[in-house]
Formats: sequence, structure tokens, C-alpha cells
Amino acid sequence: MSATVPPSAEAARGRGARLRVAALLVISALGLGVALVSYFRYAAVWLRQPPRLDACAHVARRSLLQEEPVTGTIPHMTLEGSIVYLRPSEDRAVGCLGRMSSSLASAFAAAFAELEPAARARALATAMKDHVPQDPSADREAISAWVIASAAMRALPETPETTAARDEINQRNACRFRLRSTCPTRPPIPIVVWAAGVPSSLGLLFGAGLGVRALVRLVQRRRRRKAA
Repeated sequence: MSATVPPSAEAARGRGARLRVAALLVISALGLGVALVSYFRYAAVWLRQPPRLDACAHVARRSLLQEEPVTGTIPHMTLEGSIVYLRPSEDRAVGCLGRMSSSLASAFAAAFAELEPAARARALATAMKDHVPQDPSADREAISAWVIASAAMRALPETPETTAARDEINQRNACRFRLRSTCPTRPPIPIVVWAAGVPSSLGLLFGAGLGVRALVRLVQRRRRRKAA
């Protein structure tokens, strides 16, 4: 004859199983929370979406892409206090950037004053590097500066210097925002995201499956009791 399990022992076994499932769910939820926090911190630095481009940057870009066979006549002051004279398209670009950052606008004014292509390209790249903070609060001016600098560089002849400057600003933009272009210096997603996220997700799925199974059994037992 097979020994029957006392009801008290069966109830204790059921409580133990429920406690183990609850512990698994809690630990998995905590692990998934750690993984999500780590990922969002990483994404806030390396995977930000670019902000909406200001209308003035669109206008400035189109103006810079058009040839202006005139010399500069509109005065602007550089960061060093010098007066430079810009063409209308350049004045429009500097005015647009001036709405966001006066130092960035002055740096671009000095860059536009450079007549030699290599010097102009280097000055534009330096303006973006030195006068656009990495903080997310400066994303609006960063995307506008990149659009304007890119348009200005497209009008320059292809030389090793201008190509290098163009590649520099493109890489800087690609590393700041989540774009189709790749960033060679972007670090990989932190290992804790995978180490904590994958097992925790599996644990939650497993625990949820056990919970559904227990619920189904409970419903079946109640139906049998009603039918008895």
C-alpha cells in the first residue's frame, strides 16, 4: 500500500513552492531593473535621438549651398574682438547659431572669414569641437552647427585637409546621436545589461509560466470540488 501524504505536508510543500517562485520573480525583477537602468544611462550618452532642426538652420544650409560671387560686407565680431566681414549666406548662418550660443556664432564668424579652403575647413571643425558642449542640453546647437558646417564644407574643393575636416565633424555628429552612420569610438553596450538582463528576463518568463500553471490548477481543483 502506498502511503498517503498528509494534507498539512502537501500544504507546506505548496507554500514552499510559492515562496520559491516569489523569490525568483523578485530577484529577476531586480536584475532586470539593474539592466534597464544601465542601458538607459548608456543610451542617454551614446544613443540620443537628434532634436528637431531649427528652421533657420534649414534656411542657412540652403543659402550656403548656393554660390555667392561677392565679398563679405556684413560685419561680425570674433571671440578675439576682431571685426570680420561676411557674405549674406554666412551672416544668415551666424545669426541662426547666435540664437543658441553667442560663442559658437562668433567662432563660426571667424571660420567664415578664412578664405583658404583648408584653413576654413579646419576652423569650422574646430568651432564645433571647442564651442559645442557634450552635454545633452546642447544637442540643439550641435545638430544646427553640424548642418551649417557640412553645407559650408560642401562648397570647398576636395583636398586631404577638407576631407579630413569633413570626416571629423561627421564622426562627431555620429557619435553624439543615434544615426545610420557608425561611430568608431562608441563603446559597446555595458556587459551588465546582458549579464543581468538576459537571465532576469528568462527568470521572469519562467516564474510567470509557473504562476499561470498554478492558476490553471487552482481553477481545475475548484471546478472538481463544485462537480463533486
